[in-house]
Amino acid sequence: MNSRERVRKAINHEEADRVPIDIGGTKVTGVHVDHYVALGRYLGLDVEPPKVYEQFQMLARLDDAVRSWLHSDVIELENPVESWGLENKDWKLWQTHAGTTVLMPGEYRPVKDAQGYLRLYDSRGVSLAVMGPTSLYYDRDCPTEMSSDDIPRADPEAWKQSIPLYTEPELQQLQTRARFLHENTEYSVHGGFLKGGLGTNGLFAGHTIGDWLCLLALDEDYVSSILSATAERAVENLRLYLQAVGPYIDTILLSGTDFGTQRGELFNPELFARLYVPHYRRINDYVHAHCQAKTMFHSCGSIWHLIEHFIAAGVDILNPVQTSTARMEPAQLKERFGGRIVFWGGGADTQRVLPHGTPQEVAAHVSDRVRTFAPGGGFVFATVHNLQYGVPPQNVEAMIQTVLQRGKYPIS
Repeated sequence: MNSRERVRKAINHEEADRVPIDIGGTKVTGVHVDHYVALGRYLGLDVEPPKVYEQFQMLARLDDAVRSWLHSDVIELENPVESWGLENKDWKLWQTHAGTTVLMPGEYRPVKDAQGYLRLYDSRGVSLAVMGPTSLYYDRDCPTEMSSDDIPRADPEAWKQSIPLYTEPELQQLQTRARFLHENTEYSVHGGFLKGGLGTNGLFAGHTIGDWLCLLALDEDYVSSILSATAERAVENLRLYLQAVGPYIDTILLSGTDFGTQRGELFNPELFARLYVPHYRRINDYVHAHCQAKTMFHSCGSIWHLIEHFIAAGVDILNPVQTSTARMEPAQLKERFGGRIVFWGGGADTQRVLPHGTPQEVAAHVSDRVRTFAPGGGFVFATVHNLQYGVPPQNVEAMIQTVLQRGKYPIS
């Protein structure tokens, strides 16, 4: 059974020959570039300088040899533009704060301020992202405080028009690459869509996260109008995107919004059901009506009380399944939601076990996760979010070998 067949079995809640693996196959299961170089050196592979294809999270584009060693069954259909309008072309050398020489897009031009912070600006001179003097990542450079007076409202139609549509050159590039990956590899092709999707809460119509959370409680009609406009634009983009790549992809990432914290949901789940679910349903229904791809939604944190609502909205796949947070125990997740939503993640805790455990502890941890999530299908092994810098390569090796050994069906 090849990788594509294996993933298709899993996302249709069927057992394959073994549990499929995804490391580096999506924007939410990626490999931080500094960790990627450390892993390449451990394997004795010449992977330097790697390309940073997603600059916000500093994710590396995987070499085929590394992908093969990881036994990853998924490959991402990257967007020509992934972060801040930077086209992934005209690559140039740049050095990370960890001392790694990498390749960044030619348009990547950070400006260092007097305190040593790197900032990225848009064409209007507005700071979009900031990286601290010793940081390995960028943060969004946006205010988080609440308005002192009445919260200003945006015009929903103007907000909708501000969300960019895929351009014809982008669509042509996507179609060419998607067809190539489908016809010349055996990987399951993942559509890293997201453009025009229901993005991060705090960025809706320019609102801060504080203002947005207040609006959820104070002005449901306004929030619904913004979410509706966003969903309309997402469907417009999906029409273009699926016409270009729909026949070639197995999965598609529609949302990267985090709705949970370590201890619980960001806001009342009933608000989520009223305000978000109808618009999420519209987007998922459009995908299901126009291609065979399964829809993936990413949300970090404790979201136990939201998962039923995700299912009601037509979501097929949940990622990253952050089992280190409150109420997100693997056995309870499997018992309550198994067979109704695919768990794409939850395979290894990236907060404690993977970075700080011994290889033996990692193996025991992964073995337990496989035994819990894998029976009956509906599970793609992935770490809880991206592989981060500082994880011992020996732990990554122990993780992969355990999945290969313990993940063969039928699960013992």
